[in-house]
Amino acid sequence: MKINNEFVEVKIGNRKFTRKNMILNRFLKETFGSQMGTVYRSPYIIQCYIKLNTPLENVTYDSDLRATDFDLTLFGRNKDRKIITNRNSAKVIIDFNDNSYFYQNKRYDGKSLDIVDGQKIVGIGFGYFGYCLAYVDTSNMNIIINSKERLAVTRVDNFQSDGVCTGIDFPLHLINGIAKYELEFDTTSKHKEAQLYSIGFGNVEGLMEEEYLIEDVEIDRDDYSITFNIPRTQKNGAYPSENLRLGFYPVKDNSKYLIFKYRLFKVGEISVPLDRYYTMSKPNTDFGDLNIKLKIERG
Repeated sequence: MKINNEFVEVKIGNRKFTRKNMILNRFLKETFGSQMGTVYRSPYIIQCYIKLNTPLENVTYDSDLRATDFDLTLFGRNKDRKIITNRNSAKVIIDFNDNSYFYQNKRYDGKSLDIVDGQKIVGIGFGYFGYCLAYVDTSNMNIIINSKERLAVTRVDNFQSDGVCTGIDFPLHLINGIAKYELEFDTTSKHKEAQLYSIGFGNVEGLMEEEYLIEDVEIDRDDYSITFNIPRTQKNGAYPSENLRLGFYPVKDNSKYLIFKYRLFKVGEISVPLDRYYTMSKPNTDFGDLNIKLKIERG
């Protein structure tokens, strides 16, 4: 699994400034943790934090940045978000503007940016509930706020899996909190998310012929990966030929695909698991005493 920032664009009037941002470890950690059923919240970017005039120093992947480290906070709404999906990826596009913003903890609605006119944007963060998930240093881009022009920020992220979905249209677990996914037959207001349930093997995408619950084969886990141990014995298939004998039964080769199964659940103060699943399949050519690692990383 990979998270990649395609670009961040700052628009002031007719001027545009574009750069890629840094995916912080918090973003990777919380995205991975949310699909493992841990205490991590499902991260979704709904706030844009802007640093003015004085750059933040020594920002690294491990930095724990908060909204209070910045000067200005812009907000994104669900209608300002666009998600483009396929069977192994999701592209998330979200726009922020100055219709409503906080400046030094004071809220401004429908007003101009007079209070920060002429100030330089030297850094931009993105996150939720005051936590920063991604950051870009813009101190050398000469982005100056003009209160007579509209300020807008757009970010585009790509979430990618090595596997292919069956049973759902896209890999929901990669964008759990972002997607706000609803089931067509469910009339409740609770959105759905997905957690890893089992691992197995099969000859057809999405169809497990051998299945192991996660807790039965897990041998290691950290903030960014989980490792399973599963012994696999290779079996070669036997097929009909011109010399077909009475009593012959064709036997398939085993394990053409490694398959991960995810379970959907309703999100709320108490999460409710559903009897609804989907799978992610990828080709399998390995046999023996297998240590299989599922991990998240930057693209």
